[in-house]
Amino acid sequence: MGKFVIRRLAQAIMVVIAATILLFIGLFVLGDPFASSGDKVVPPATQEILRAKFGMDHSVPVQYLTYLGNLFTGDLGVDFDQRRPVADMLAQAVPATARLALVAIILDVIIGVVAGIIAAVWRYSFWDVLVTILTTLAIGVPVFVIGIWLRQTVSGVWVFPQVPRTFTELAPWYTEVLLPAITLAIVDAAFIARLMRGSMLEVLRMDYIRTARAKGLSERTVIMKHAFRNSIIPVVTYVGISIGVLLGGAIITETLFQYNGVGFLLYKSILQNNNPVIMAITTFAVLVYVGLSMIVDILYAYLDPRIRLS
Repeated sequence: MGKFVIRRLAQAIMVVIAATILLFIGLFVLGDPFASSGDKVVPPATQEILRAKFGMDHSVPVQYLTYLGNLFTGDLGVDFDQRRPVADMLAQAVPATARLALVAIILDVIIGVVAGIIAAVWRYSFWDVLVTILTTLAIGVPVFVIGIWLRQTVSGVWVFPQVPRTFTELAPWYTEVLLPAITLAIVDAAFIARLMRGSMLEVLRMDYIRTARAKGLSERTVIMKHAFRNSIIPVVTYVGISIGVLLGGAIITETLFQYNGVGFLLYKSILQNNNPVIMAITTFAVLVYVGLSMIVDILYAYLDPRIRLS
């Protein structure tokens, strides 16, 4: 198990380094945030002053190594718009996105796993057909369509805050998070239900399940004690990846509901051509995604020892 963990850790480090190099080149080498564009006219002298101020007057390798060194110390630079520390901006947005991801994943797992088990245990029944139809519809509808529909029909009703709202209008986090979490959970719960159903059907055909039934164990014990553990492995993998994606910022959903998380911050930074913030958010998303993927691989290997030998 130790060798497996070390191998996965080395792979994760290489992926992070490769990703940050590509991001840095794309944002700071191929593009110039201080160049004149459209109605924005920046004199050449001002461009040189701004490049020097933000350390962009050095060679590309020096700029990257400086950024990498600052990254390890928590210094993510200063944003181009209001000269605020990017780390402070990210520190304000990450907790909001973490709450959104947590609520969405809880809804995903509860709804998806239960629906998948019901569909597999009562195969070809009314409940199986219902789960299949609903999950197919949910997967086929884009997330932004679901979000727009919820925003137009549900926002402002009962506990759901009105969207859009003014900047001075505040809502408690536990109501603000509901609509974006439900939007994200609808599609993910459908994927989990399909995964759980397929995995459970495959496990229920295994010899050890027939043996457990032959021993006289109750169907509840066979399903929950013997079949559930092996059936949940693909779901664990998907949930781990999904958490990484959500923590990196659900840009469309957060923007639709004006939810002040990482995704909404990224959207505003793209509009402002605010490269330090874009770089910080995308690097954060890569770190979270790679880190959670590594944890999922380790957990996967724990649940199925055969994985360690691959």
